[in-house]
Amino acid sequence: MTKKTLKAISLSVLTVSVLTFSACLPESAAYKNIEGYSDVMAAKKLYTDLDSGHFYMQDNETGEVTEEFTFRYRGDGNLTYVSMGTEGEDVYYEFHNGSEINCKYKDEHEWSFIQQGDENYRVYDRKNRHPYTNEGVISMNAYAVTGSKVEEQAEGKKITFYYDAAQFAESLSELGELQSFESSIWLDSGGYCYRLDQKGVFKKDGKETVSDFSMLIDSMNEVGEIKRPEV
Repeated sequence: MTKKTLKAISLSVLTVSVLTFSACLPESAAYKNIEGYSDVMAAKKLYTDLDSGHFYMQDNETGEVTEEFTFRYRGDGNLTYVSMGTEGEDVYYEFHNGSEINCKYKDEHEWSFIQQGDENYRVYDRKNRHPYTNEGVISMNAYAVTGSKVEEQAEGKKITFYYDAAQFAESLSELGELQSFESSIWLDSGGYCYRLDQKGVFKKDGKETVSDFSMLIDSMNEVGEIKRPEV
């Protein structure tokens, strides 16, 4: 993707691959016997019903925030948002006020604009959803689950899913040979997801490596007017 070209922020290689599976493979009633399944399906619906929210991706190995997305639906139903994503050592920003898209890399002095009528222009609402307002943000790939565990906590629940690593091996092959993959989802007392962890263990060139990311969701229905950031 070249600079000044409209793009959606890309989550970690690990997470974006799993989100792709979530979007392509429909969940069905056949998975209801998986412990925690119904809770997560309900949390997905609650997420898509939000009027506003904020989430960010964190690399738990380094503590670095690699992606960030803040959104709010306008009174006319159009989505406004600010996104930030890292591309190597560069950082990409995108601001959509519901009518016009502003794009900028950190090392650029000026914002570029994509207006209505431009072939790259996109407008989002609750029917034509931005990928990061879809239920796939809360990722659970039931078809690959080999086991799960639900832990009751004072503030809600922690649900951990264990996966058949072979189901993701090809899509994640650039990171190495996938040894294991698991995901934990935290729900608050109202059933809303406020944290999702995904951890994959890989073997590459005879060495074991770990891809360990968290997505944290906050400010649910509490985001005010979204403005273009000063960067």
